[in-house]
Amino acid sequence: MKKISNERKNLSRLAGEFLVASRLTQRGYMVSLQWGATIGYDLLVFDKNGNNAFIEVKSTASYPRRWALQKKYANPQYDVISLERRWVCCVDLTAKPHPDVYVFPAGIVADALKYFYRKKGFSKSDSYKFALNAKPANEKMSDAKSVGEYISAQKYLENYSILGVSPLH
Repeated sequence: MKKISNERKNLSRLAGEFLVASRLTQRGYMVSLQWGATIGYDLLVFDKNGNNAFIEVKSTASYPRRWALQKKYANPQYDVISLERRWVCCVDLTAKPHPDVYVFPAGIVADALKYFYRKKGFSKSDSYKFALNAKPANEKMSDAKSVGEYISAQKYLENYSILGVSPLH
């Protein structure tokens, strides 16, 4: 497997964050890019009514519909921010002609990871594979659903309205 340089990873990360911020602002959402360790999330989306959404953006430029996620995504209850306010936007930069953006609730991502790793368990690695096209590891059943089918991933594709934040227009 070809190793991806840190520079390329950083460019993909930034491309994903800017893409999600751009798509949100195009739809009338107020967005703040979070640099450094300010709140631990990439984007903060908010409205005049005091609603907000904390978004982590994950990008892939090498493997279609597959992202590497830190272990914390398997156990989202250990965060100080309410689970209902946390989101993971998975950006597939390999999708043609335009990148795909999935807007997943943090709890759905945790469910998907638990489904995928249900037979062999979580590894001791610091990151887990979140692959929409993959079926659970060591699964004997040929009719097992892929992770994307299990969580109905298509309903989260470009679905910014589920953030619970009102756009300006």
